[in-house]
Order: sequence, then C-alpha cells, then structure tokens
Amino acid sequence: MKNSDLHMHSTASDGGYSPSELMQKCKRENLEIVSLTDHDSVDGINEAIRVGTELGMVVIPGIEFSTKHKGKSVHILGYQFDWKNEELCAMLAEQKQLRKERLHSIIKRLAAVDVHILPNDVLKHVDGGSIGRPHVAKALIEAGYVKDVAEAFDLYLAEDKPGYVEKSKEMSVKEAINWIHQTGGMAIVAHPVYYDLDEELYHWVKEWRLDGIEVYHRDHDVEAVMRYEQICDNIESELKTTLYRTGGSDFHHEEYGRVPEPLGITRVANHLAQALIKRDPSYK
Repeated sequence: MKNSDLHMHSTASDGGYSPSELMQKCKRENLEIVSLTDHDSVDGINEAIRVGTELGMVVIPGIEFSTKHKGKSVHILGYQFDWKNEELCAMLAEQKQLRKERLHSIIKRLAAVDVHILPNDVLKHVDGGSIGRPHVAKALIEAGYVKDVAEAFDLYLAEDKPGYVEKSKEMSVKEAINWIHQTGGMAIVAHPVYYDLDEELYHWVKEWRLDGIEVYHRDHDVEAVMRYEQICDNIESELKTTLYRTGGSDFHHEEYGRVPEPLGITRVANHLAQALIKRDPSYK
C-alpha cells in the first residue's frame, strides 16, 4: 500500500485548507507519512506537525522554494531542514514582503486590460500566509471575470499573460539548494516535467549537490515516471551516488485546476518517505 504524500499546500501559502484541516484530511485518506510543502513559507509546519502527530501520522518538515533558471520558473522542494533557523526565517520574511509588493503590480497590470480588483479583494483569501497568484485568481472569480482558477491563469496570470509579474528579486536554483543544505535538509527538484530542463539535472546533482528528483507527481504520466526513473538511474551510475526519489499529489484544493485534484491522488511507497526520515536515499 502506497500511503505517503510528500507534496501538499495549506493556507500558509496558496492552499485551500489550514494546516490542521489538511492533516485531518490526510488522516481520512489513510496517509501515514506526509509533508507540508508550502511555497516559500514555513508558517504552517508547527501546526501540521502538532496535529498530524496527534492523529498518529509522521509529518516531515517541508518547503517549496520558487526559483528562476534560464528564465523559467523552477520549484525546489526541501525536506528535513531546520525550519526554525533564524537566517532562513528572515529570508522568507523578505520573500513574503516581495510577494506583497508584487500583488500591487499585478493589480495595476490587470487594470490596464480593464480587469479591476482591489488589494483587499485578494488579501481576504490569504489568511496570513504567503501571497500567490491563486489568491488573485480567487478574487477574479468572485469579481466575475473568470469561472475558475484554471481560466484565471489561462487568461491573466500565467507567465505570458497580461497579469503576470515577476518578483523583483528572484532566487536561483543554486541558492535554494544552498539554503536547504545550510539548514540541514535535502533538496529535491519538484515536478521536473514542467520545465523541459532534463539535461540540466545531471549538472545540478554534480555541481550543486541536488539530492533527488520528484519522480512521482499527478502531472507525471507513466512515460514521464519511467523517464525520471531512468534519469535517476543514469545519474546514480555515472556519479556513483544515490538519489532520493520522492512524490506527492501537490494538493492545494479539490476545486483548483482544470480537473478535481484530490489529496493523495499521487502517493509513494512508505520506504521512499522513510528514506528522507532516515536521511538515507538507499533505504528500502
């Protein structure tokens, strides 16, 4: 039975459920090992660990860093790091402020194409977490400009659309990996199928010490899973190393995206999650 889900989001970033609610959903899905991986935020980890532990689950501290590489958005997952590290928390607080500043720029760009929303229309959906484009999407839905989150991105918020704004200060892939390592964690590239950067993965492992690949994801079909399994095998053989192979549903909310995205739609075998806990990628 595959009962681990190592990729999910709460209201501490752009998810639809509080960390407590999310852990309760995990329990109902019979998940045994989980990780909360909010975007550029550790604000929900304490609550997730407390509630998840009370419910009998193992909760691995996680995060999903937003980075840029060769003009592309790339997400780097971090696991088992010191999420209370003062320098890390200060950096994340700065990232949170940059997201607030970006919101005002997004609103101005939307107004230029006759789409009018106010900051408070967005902020009421944030619940104290890190502001993301899905929060803007919710405001657009409420204002009647789009019918769902997918349409909001398709028309206004995706990278090539009129409402897209880059953060004024973007983190690099190398910087994200370094932050994770400096705080004692393992760095994994998230959903690599999104990036068309497969040829870069060898370099990231060799030069930047990337620790693994998210092989299993709801948007990885069988062909993609086989491809990333093979990439892991090739890198391990050439560099005489062992990589973590992780996975998860990347759950935000059932109503986000083009189709319903239930929690646990993508699960991984517990031994892959145990490998993170034991800090041993060869654990079986």
